[in-house]
Amino acid sequence: MKKGLGLILMLAAVAVGFGYLYFGPEDSPHGSPGSFLGTRPVETVHIRYGSEKKGLLDDPELQSFLRKEFHLQVDGAKMGSLEMSAGNLNGLDALWPSSDLAALLFAVRHPSVSFKKHNIFSTPMVFYSWPAVVEALEGAGVVQRRENAYRVLDLKALLDLMAAKRSWKSLGLPYQAGQVSFRCTDPAKSNSGFLVAGLLAIVMNDGAMVDEVALSRHMPRVAEIFKSMGYMEESSGILFDKYVKQGQGVFPLVANYESLMVEFYQANPGSREQIRNTILVLVPEPTVWSEHPLIALTAKGARLMEALQHPTVQKLAWERFGFRSGAAAIGAEAAVYKELGLAGRIQSATVLPSMEIMERILGALHS
Repeated sequence: MKKGLGLILMLAAVAVGFGYLYFGPEDSPHGSPGSFLGTRPVETVHIRYGSEKKGLLDDPELQSFLRKEFHLQVDGAKMGSLEMSAGNLNGLDALWPSSDLAALLFAVRHPSVSFKKHNIFSTPMVFYSWPAVVEALEGAGVVQRRENAYRVLDLKALLDLMAAKRSWKSLGLPYQAGQVSFRCTDPAKSNSGFLVAGLLAIVMNDGAMVDEVALSRHMPRVAEIFKSMGYMEESSGILFDKYVKQGQGVFPLVANYESLMVEFYQANPGSREQIRNTILVLVPEPTVWSEHPLIALTAKGARLMEALQHPTVQKLAWERFGFRSGAAAIGAEAAVYKELGLAGRIQSATVLPSMEIMERILGALHS
């Protein structure tokens, strides 16, 4: 009996050894390095990412997909897009900012670092407001319905109201304190505020691209608008959360990512009717797109980049979190967009000024 058991154990050991020699550590049956039993270990990818992607990265379905299909799990640190490329990169596999300009800034800050970059998806900048405020802005000719499906905001008309120092009360809002204004994040730390700063300069320049001469003419007004905001949040997610919780009195009008509304709506199925009737989305004309490029610094970062482009991930990001991306975003007529009164197609958008001009804007805002 003992001899029989010993023979079985010996044959098992030979089979395992043969499998290892035949497949090798890199070519085991499931592509699992060093795995004799064909079970590839899950590796951790260390990244920095923009706050608006936290919900997606925390999603159990995404995490399960990354583990099962790509043998990856993400260990991320939430950080402003313009901050994440500063400082030491040791131990990082990837950065995931919310702007291609942030990726360009990374390249400027780290000219000797080799990396790969690919835009995973995009989301437009929109304004969030409340029914009474929107009604007042409609009466002032700043907001109008488009195709009876969504609302657009004439950004130049809004800036004209602000330049004239019109009060909310003068628009028919007797209990809304202060002058007509909006809030956004700190452009030196958060990409959404950074995009707004560039967009304002373009709108003030009558839609023409901003050069150094135009910037010198419009920069004082841009700086005045940001100064009037007072304290600015460092995170788009935090700003949206405060807008929702603190309400119209503190935040009558806020510039932020469209995707945050879709994520909030999908995450609160029991409150959807209230959300639809209370939180209104205004598409500025023109608007600007926020891109979300992944910057892969290592082989693991490159694997994460590949995983995030998979149709399963793209579909999840689109339907549950509102990130528009290629073929997945063709379904812009999806029910959630119709329910929320969002634009199926963004009809008026502009590109931002050059990196040199944007850096000058940031310098002027924080001089």
